[in-house]
Amino acid sequence: MTDQIIPLADGFAPATPDAWEALAVKALAGKPVNLLTRRTRDDVARGPLFAPHNAAPPDAALPGTPPFARGRVLARDAYLPWAMRQAHDTAAPREANTAILADLAGGASEITLEIDPSGKSGIAARNSDELEAVLADVMLDLAPVHLRAGAWDVEAARLLLDLLERRDAVAGGGLGLSAALGREAGKRIALATRARKTSPAIRAFRADGRAVFEAGGTEVQELAFAAASAVEAMEALVKAGWDAGDAAATIEVELAADTDIHLTIAKLRAMRLIWAQMMDAWGISDERGALYIHATTGERGLSAIDPWTNLIRAACAGLAATAGGADALTITPMTRASGRSTPFSRRLARNLHILLAEETHAGKINDPAGGSYLHETLSHKLAEAAWGEMQRMIALGGASAALRSDSWKGDIAKAADGLMKLVSTGKEPVIGVTSFPDLDPRALKAEDGAYTPPALAKSAFADAPVDAIPLPAPMRTAAPFEAIRAKVEAAAPGPVFLATLGTLPEFNARAGFATNRLGVAGLRTAPAMAHDNVEACVEAFRSSGSALAIMCGTDQAYADHAAGLAAALKAAGAVSVWLAGRHDSAPADAAIDHAIHMRSDALEDARLAARAMGVDA
Repeated sequence: MTDQIIPLADGFAPATPDAWEALAVKALAGKPVNLLTRRTRDDVARGPLFAPHNAAPPDAALPGTPPFARGRVLARDAYLPWAMRQAHDTAAPREANTAILADLAGGASEITLEIDPSGKSGIAARNSDELEAVLADVMLDLAPVHLRAGAWDVEAARLLLDLLERRDAVAGGGLGLSAALGREAGKRIALATRARKTSPAIRAFRADGRAVFEAGGTEVQELAFAAASAVEAMEALVKAGWDAGDAAATIEVELAADTDIHLTIAKLRAMRLIWAQMMDAWGISDERGALYIHATTGERGLSAIDPWTNLIRAACAGLAATAGGADALTITPMTRASGRSTPFSRRLARNLHILLAEETHAGKINDPAGGSYLHETLSHKLAEAAWGEMQRMIALGGASAALRSDSWKGDIAKAADGLMKLVSTGKEPVIGVTSFPDLDPRALKAEDGAYTPPALAKSAFADAPVDAIPLPAPMRTAAPFEAIRAKVEAAAPGPVFLATLGTLPEFNARAGFATNRLGVAGLRTAPAMAHDNVEACVEAFRSSGSALAIMCGTDQAYADHAAGLAAALKAAGAVSVWLAGRHDSAPADAAIDHAIHMRSDALEDARLAARAMGVDA
């Protein structure tokens, strides 16, 4: 059989922007097409149409060729299209070693050690012996090891370098030193210089844009911080005598991958555009100027109550990262929001890599978004906006200075507040939390975080880090909703009464919405039943024993009966009477205490519902 491409467009005239707009206006019943435009939190337009007449020109250079704006390689490895990096946070060193060996045997190709000398949120590897125990039997010439140690990055990097030099076999890996150099700049540069002598394959610095994402920052803020951090490290390295190309090659940029697949793809591609511009300024045109991107699936949208929904988020974010051209990918374990990773959650994280690589074939094509009008244009717009924000940060004194700047930290806090507003009003839903909550999720326990490290004669870590760089505090958008739900579930109030009007087809949609909206607070609703008349509805409410009644029906039913029903429910003992629908759906004189609808504030709805049911939330 001979493969043949069928030219389906033959015989049709090329579509024009005017023709598209005419059809769009017709579909919108005469309303302007700009209604289709969405905007990112940085006010970057998404639409209404990406087409040749208004799209950014595609980058002409092929992937793997200077300026490497479309990726580091022309074609990905058929068997390992990206580095499958697994993070480890098991506190006890020997138990962490068992987990690491299991992951490497199960498909992970690289390891990240999350170091915390206290053992509260990571591996308690405090000296050479404990780090040796963590990495016992790990073949470092095959499996690169990376570090994430936060404010302890200098001490942890020194320990890892000692071990790598003793082993004398290095496949690469990374020290995880902050590219925002801070007050320990000299020590960080000295460690990077030492690492280069150990192996040029080691990337000493991490330009950590992901920290901004996890704090609620926008895409532009995340990109700008990563770029400004890289600039700070490169300038210091060159000043210390490094060649600019070697300095660029020792920096890894880490970005977060989100469930907004198209925006994540554009963000990763935008980082490459920014990097290419930086390399041009430094006069770097060889392969050392090819950016290495490590993407990690985001934590700020994870659910602690229903961790199974986190699998969906990780799968979407992982697909976005691979399509966006990430060189290394870490899938965040599904239990992260509620505690440490478990063997089960790490296995599922590994399996998602394999699913993406072998079943979606995401690694078959490098830069699959290249030439896409949407992604090309969005990438360029994000890059332009982030370049301007990076210049503003540099004017503040660089990434380290920005971290200590009230102005810049205030911008991140403002972005986080804006994100929570979008979540609460349903514009950025969190599945399983703010929409479609499961009140009986299947239990999945995280590892117990409690661990007390044994006493040591000598630790490589001081009692407190010398240079605690004040990265923005991470947030989790589900947290305030889950706090209310935890209080409600502990109090275990009875079900909320649905005061229905009319027949099932007439009230069913709003009754279903009310059930879901109350579920956000962990409240259950009584089954929505049809009633012969208002009196029968009131009598059913009285029998329910509920303190809260929510009217559900059509706008016409509200106009006819809402005032009388609300008064009767109050007389029957209702503490609060709500309306499923906008407040103006009912007569102005109706005794309605609150209205819930698609754009009401879900967090406020949850809080008010809990209080109406006698729970202090």
